[in-house]
Amino acid sequence: MTASDRDRHGPHLLISLLTLFVLSGLTSTDRLGDIILALTLFGTLVLAVLELSEKKALRWPAIILAGCSIPLMLLALFHPTRSILIVNWSFLGVFFGFFAVAIFSYLGQPGSITSNRIYASASLYLGFSIFYFAIFNLVEVVHSGSFIEIGLPPAAGISRHSLLYFSLVTLTTLGYGDIVPVAPIARILAGLEAATGVLYIAITVARLVAGYQMPTVNESNRRPGQK
Repeated sequence: MTASDRDRHGPHLLISLLTLFVLSGLTSTDRLGDIILALTLFGTLVLAVLELSEKKALRWPAIILAGCSIPLMLLALFHPTRSILIVNWSFLGVFFGFFAVAIFSYLGQPGSITSNRIYASASLYLGFSIFYFAIFNLVEVVHSGSFIEIGLPPAAGISRHSLLYFSLVTLTTLGYGDIVPVAPIARILAGLEAATGVLYIAITVARLVAGYQMPTVNESNRRPGQK
């Protein structure tokens, strides 16, 4: 696949991730809203697989993980038993964890800072939010009441839309306090996500700059007349 093809996947994936967050805020928390959220997440999974498929070593693991996640999401949507929900959120978390490791490794490679790297770095940042979103849902399924939304009774539970919002504001360290993690594991995971958001900015910028400077350093170290 050509470089221009790779550049097309980058912006599409980023737009898909942004659309997922925007639609989560615009749709209701009823059945229809959950279906819209799931369909948007399907598209994000497909585009993430296309992005990872640029490397042959990552292609089949990405396809297998996404191929398991999509039918599990459908099952969880129309037949939401506790066991199916646990497996669904586990696979989704594993996929976006794999996605994060692969893209982070790509950003650390030597080379110029292309538009594709910029798109990839932005997609990775939002991808971290989806990863923790899946983990938060898994925690909530295993231990109901791990998160409390202010203004709602604890028995009402917390919606997927609220957990997606909570994941994003935690990653950005915004944190309005309208959703509170109360279980010990939920608190630790929220703290880890906030740390991930802060460290990602510093580490990614350093890796991009180091990767950009490496070819220049190699050129300056060559002997005169050496090709």
